[in-house]
Parts: sequence; C-alpha cells; structure tokens
Amino acid sequence: MAKKLITFDMSFTYQMIKERQLNTALISRNLDNYFSKVISVHPLSGLFDNSAEKYGFPKILDVSPDHIFVEGKIGISRWLGWIPPLNLILAQTVLIYKLIIISKREGISVIKIGDPYYLGIMGLILKFFLKIPLVIRVCFRYDEIAKKTGKAVMPKLFRFRWIEKKIEKYVFKRCDLIAGANLDNMNYGIENGAPKEKCTTFRYGNLLDPMHWKEPFDRLDVSEDLKRLGLENQIFLCTIARLEPMKYVEHVIFTIEELRKRKIDIFGLIIGDGSLRKEFEDLAKSKGVFDRIKFAGNCKQEWIASILPHASLILSPHMGRGLTEAALSGVPLVGYDYDWQREVIINDKTGYLVKHEKWHAMADAAEDLIKDRLKSDILGKNARLHIIDMMHPKVLNDHEKKSYDALIDYS
Repeated sequence: MAKKLITFDMSFTYQMIKERQLNTALISRNLDNYFSKVISVHPLSGLFDNSAEKYGFPKILDVSPDHIFVEGKIGISRWLGWIPPLNLILAQTVLIYKLIIISKREGISVIKIGDPYYLGIMGLILKFFLKIPLVIRVCFRYDEIAKKTGKAVMPKLFRFRWIEKKIEKYVFKRCDLIAGANLDNMNYGIENGAPKEKCTTFRYGNLLDPMHWKEPFDRLDVSEDLKRLGLENQIFLCTIARLEPMKYVEHVIFTIEELRKRKIDIFGLIIGDGSLRKEFEDLAKSKGVFDRIKFAGNCKQEWIASILPHASLILSPHMGRGLTEAALSGVPLVGYDYDWQREVIINDKTGYLVKHEKWHAMADAAEDLIKDRLKSDILGKNARLHIIDMMHPKVLNDHEKKSYDALIDYS
C-alpha cells in the first residue's frame, strides 16, 4: 500500500525555502521516495506577508508531481481585519476543512507536526477526523526558550506559558510517535508527558544541503566573498543562528570583545537574521568591535557550506541544525554544555564544551585553539568524522522508514 504524508511546519514559508536554498530540507520529506505523496503545510504563512495576500483562502503550490505546499492565511477577509481573532479563526477553519478533504482524497497515511502547541492542536484535529497516526518531531527544549525570554513560546497565540504547558502535555500524551531531533529534545518530550516506549530520534543529517557533505575544500570558491567581507587571510570565528533571544548570540560578541582585549587579532562572522539584529549591531558598536564583526544575514546553503571551512573555529552558544553543518566543515567547535550540544561537541575530541553562559570560558577555549593550530586541525577533522558517523543520511532515512513502517502497519 502506498504511504503518504501530511506534515506541518512553521519554520519557513515556501518563498523562504526557495530564497535560502533549503530545497533539500523540503524534498527530503518524502524520505527518499518512501512517501509517494507529501503535503507540506505552513498554516500561518500569512504572518510573513504584508500585502492583501495574507487574507483569503489557503494557497496551494506545486513543489513536484508528488508534493504540494499549502500555505494558510491569517484572515479570511481584509474587511474583517478589525476583528483579528475572528478573522484568524475563520481562515484556519477553512484551512483545516480543506486539508481534511485533500487528505481523504489522497489517502494520507500519517500526520507529522513540528511543535506541540499550535501545530499540536491542528495535528490532533486531523487525527480525530482522519483516524491515522500522529507523529511529532521535537526540535527544542521549549522551557529554556520561555525561561530566556520570560514569555510564552508563542505569545501572540497563547499569551501565557501555563496555557502552552497544558497543551504541550495533552499533545505529547496523544501522539503515536515522538521523535526528538536529538536525545536531549527526545528527553524533553518524555519529561513532559510523552510515553517513553513511543519515543525515538529523527536527527538533522538527512535535511542538510548536499554541499555540506562534500569535503571542506571541494566546495565553491568564495575567495571574492571573503575579500568583500574583509576576512581574506584573517583569523575569524563563525556562528550560524537566528538572531533571537534563545540563541545567545550576544555571547559571541562578548567573546570577540574579550579576545580583542587579550590582543588577539580576531574577527567574527555571524550568519543568520532575526528580530534582534539591530540590538546586536548596537551592542557590537558599544563594545568597540562592530568593525570586527560581519553580520551576513540569511545566506544560501551553498554559500554557508563553502565559507565555513575558512573559519578558524565555530562558536556555538546554542545552535541547532547549524551545528551539524558547522561540524561537517572540518572546523573545531567551541560551545556551551546546553540543550543537545554535548552530543556533537566532545571535549578534546571535536572541540571544547564549556559551562552554559560562561562566555569567559568560551573565550579561553577559543584562544587555545587559535594558538594551537595542530590541535585545532585534529579536532576539526574529528568533528566532521563524528557527524558522518552519527548522521549519515542513508542511515537516518532507514531508521525513519522502519519507524513509520511499524507505526502505519500497527494502525
């Protein structure tokens, strides 16, 4: 029997995926053709649209003959814009109704969601009407996000963290498979109601652009880009992160400031964008290192993969998929013992792991690697080999296929 998937994810709209060359992350949803049909859904893509297009009926885009992308709106009509809650409820009701119709017509086998909050609610609604298994991929230790920001994870939707916690526990208990992006995220699910016997890991490796898997210096020539950034023949550290509170990017700036105080001729490259970019730029100016830190913004995957091997080290206060990409560049890692990072950063093997939020210790480790190039080269090569062993796409695909086989056959 053909296996078909409907998957909910609010990380990127279809336009963002195309602009940032995240096609592999999208195409890989069919698990190397394991699923003969994939329906990808971003229920709130209208949030990223400032035109009248954010209102109306769901938009259906053809990714390929066996893959469609459905984008939901934040309102059914601009005339109801003065009553946002009602407008949103109407638009999302239309979206859910349409998804149920499409899913029944296509014979969808399984539902997959990317968070236990808004997508959790949508997943449970579809599970009720379709009577098929529900899988959740847990990508964060959400309590830490709330702790860092002092707000709910999705404050515009739920306002209070205690409301989210009740939804989270309800969703985790009712999912048929709970897959952490790593062991730490899987354990978060267990700590918050997920039955342990239904838990596993679906790691990042099969989501990465193929360029990251190439040998570090068999990638694109970025010498002109390095010259444009002022990083040609310079010692620089790099981080890849959304510029949001939970990523601790300010600690990268503190570390560079500290290394400069130690008379180390160091630069920094921050890849990524977010709501705090202006705040971080102002922080760099106040610390006197703005001319030393290059804010690259959101970049295409081929460029990221090709620039990383030229860094002297990767600084990771808190990275997700980007930490996997960074390790594959053959550059040593320095990061906090936080969230899942200890699974990649192994002391004296792939880099240095230091106590969370102790950026002075991060500066010490960075200084050690900058001054000891032999050790740096060894740790960088080890980091790449470690990720190849842990996250080879074929191994991950085979594991996910077996997990879905057991789930679908049982149902």
